[in-house]
Amino acid sequence: METAVSVVVDATLITLILALAAFGLAIIYGLVGVINMGHGAFLTLGAYLTWAATTAGVPFVPAVLLAALGVGLVGLALEHLIIRHFYDRPFDTLLLTWAFFLVMTEIIKIVFGTDFRNVASPLAGAIDLGTVKIPIYRATIALVSLALIGGTAFVFYRTTLGIKIRALIQNREVASLLGLDIALMYKLVFGVGACAAGLAGGLISPMLSVDPYIGNVFLVRSFFVVIVGGVGQLLGGTLIGSFFIGGSETLFALFSKQVFAQTVVFLLAIIVLRFRPAGLLRAR
Repeated sequence: METAVSVVVDATLITLILALAAFGLAIIYGLVGVINMGHGAFLTLGAYLTWAATTAGVPFVPAVLLAALGVGLVGLALEHLIIRHFYDRPFDTLLLTWAFFLVMTEIIKIVFGTDFRNVASPLAGAIDLGTVKIPIYRATIALVSLALIGGTAFVFYRTTLGIKIRALIQNREVASLLGLDIALMYKLVFGVGACAAGLAGGLISPMLSVDPYIGNVFLVRSFFVVIVGGVGQLLGGTLIGSFFIGGSETLFALFSKQVFAQTVVFLLAIIVLRFRPAGLLRAR
């Protein structure tokens, strides 16, 4: 019984943390169709900016918000200078964002070095449920992840801005004829996606050692989360995809090594996509 409760708790926490890490990619890839290989660089930059701010004496929460804002500005610059010219050429955006990832990784090495950095956890201790102990910080991040996804879904489905974005996704030409500023909407979506990735990097930084490749840990998983869950399905797709990848990995890790568990999960994801190319939650 204790093992079952522990597995459920671990799977839930991993699912929500992975959903947080993948959410920025889900926004950019799902809404404007850019296969953003620079997502890992956004995560890494968010973690480093958080470390730099906390090292300078800024409290953790403002440091994370500043890091998210900084990454969002970098994303806006990338979109304005390069990506906006290639929205109709998805393969080119893939190569360009991959080039951005490589360049940004080297810039991070030059500016911050290659040594491991540590961000102190703002919430120490654990919640004792009797059969299992839940780290307070991880539980808080899980709640933040739910709030972020739920808040974004509310904006997307219940506000005028959300209607404009959905109109853009469904038919860009007709939306433009009706007076929607297509360039501004694309810029807004890309900037928000980058900001969400930076926020995730900052929030995850106390749980891992910060190094120039911290974003790589989540890049491949994030892509599988978005594709398996369903491209464009911000709420349900992200959560379902995160549960499939994170929850399955937690379960298989009980009976095998971590690397083998990850391999099995990715193999299962490929099988799922073979029979449901649109993902587990198809767009209506």
